Amino acid sequence: AAQLCLSLFTWAVKFLWVSVRLEEKDAELVLAWLRERPEVHASTQLTLYSRATVLTARVYEYEPELQTTTRLRCSVKGHRAQWIWITRRESRESGDRRQPVATVSFFGRNKGLLEAILESGREIQRRRMEKYLTVVQVYDYKKEHGLNWLHPQDKDRKQPGRSISSVVLPRCPSTGLCQAEALLEDAREFLDSELWYTERGIPYRRGYLLHGIPGGGKSSLIMAVASELMLPIYMLQLSSEQMSDETLNSLLQHGMHDPPSILLLEDVDLLHAAVLHRRSNDAKERAEEEEEEEPDDASKNGKSAKPRSRGGRLTLSGLLNALDGPTATTGRLLFMTTNARDRLDPALRRSGRIDYELEFTSAGREQTERLFERFYQDFGTRSKASTAVVDVEAGTSEVAARSSVSGALAAQGQSLSTKELAAAFAKHLEESGVQLTTADIQRHLMKRKTDPQRALAELPALLESQKPKGEQKKTVDTSDQKKAADASEFENSDGHAASSSRAKDQSETHG
Repeated sequence: AAQLCLSLFTWAVKFLWVSVRLEEKDAELVLAWLRERPEVHASTQLTLYSRATVLTARVYEYEPELQTTTRLRCSVKGHRAQWIWITRRESRESGDRRQPVATVSFFGRNKGLLEAILESGREIQRRRMEKYLTVVQVYDYKKEHGLNWLHPQDKDRKQPGRSISSVVLPRCPSTGLCQAEALLEDAREFLDSELWYTERGIPYRRGYLLHGIPGGGKSSLIMAVASELMLPIYMLQLSSEQMSDETLNSLLQHGMHDPPSILLLEDVDLLHAAVLHRRSNDAKERAEEEEEEEPDDASKNGKSAKPRSRGGRLTLSGLLNALDGPTATTGRLLFMTTNARDRLDPALRRSGRIDYELEFTSAGREQTERLFERFYQDFGTRSKASTAVVDVEAGTSEVAARSSVSGALAAQGQSLSTKELAAAFAKHLEESGVQLTTADIQRHLMKRKTDPQRALAELPALLESQKPKGEQKKTVDTSDQKKAADASEFENSDGHAASSSRAKDQSETHG
């Protein structure tokens, strides 16, 4: 009887007990689901993670301790309740950073509960991306694995997400929609059109090129789009000496989260120049090797040939094939930024690789007005009125003139609403002829973030600081010349009056 019971137990364990090993991506989904289970607090061995937030108090999260097994009786909608065993451990296979690995065990052949848990964990991660921005960078794991993706851990500090309304760009002339919102709508339409691409045999990829002046908001727009779409950003550093065509293909095909995702190449004009520079250096090295002395001569001198250390072998053709070649991944949004579009190779920005271009220019009047309004929208007219105090040396007429303009703007701003202040700010900036970026304007407003009247009053000082030095000197010289002309005119008028008086006295004496 005992032997029969043992045989039945062995058979049940062999045929009914199922253990599923989960690698890093799926293990993170199970652990995300596990953190929100009330049963997790009943475990006697826990790991505590805490983080400080801006809007709420410190948040504490618990999860099972490493190398322990948690038994839960759980039920997911559409599946009956059953017992599961979750064992978590960490693997060092990815280098210095430990990666989570989990094993889920249960009785029965039905794996629907496990699949439902994974979907719940995926939904939890999506909700988390609404609050935090996930940025994945390339990390050098040295001899073990070389270059690979470094995914942020749950306990790492993350950058808060931002809304698309926080990026103030000019409006589209045709639709009147903000250019940032127009790009976001294009990305949403792409994500909803996978079936359309598949039916027509078009690779399911979308490329965006953001080009223009520095400080125009290119990086801010990408972060806002990623936050709105709840997608991770994968940043590639192509200038690394260890980057090669094979390494780049491996990075794009392995280690990335399931699509959709965002692939970011910032300052791609500099990266392209680095690639060409490295290729020219390689050609130079090969030429130098050919000119070296023959092996026989080297042996005569008693010296052995010293091997040369070679860096990365990333080529432009390798970069293009990795982005949209036969082995390129699908379901990703490619963002490239550059300050000089003309420096890019035509093959890098041709149609098919780049589907959407957006140019960033100096801030216009309407854009400046909306940026000012958004910056002070929570303050309204409750901000304290203040006038700018300008420390100047007596006798500098140029600074005195600027101070008088500031005083006039300050007096004007004391009785204006935020909308009217924004209109006056934008109007004065446009009339000055000075070209400012949104970063320049935001830096000016940040120093006066609770006082829009002061921001308007001190605008002339900002405009003067942005002028070229020669133009500033010209302004000072012009004001000095005007002052000298006024003084000369005053002296001439005084001299003429004095001579008239002397002539009158002589006439009376003669009479």
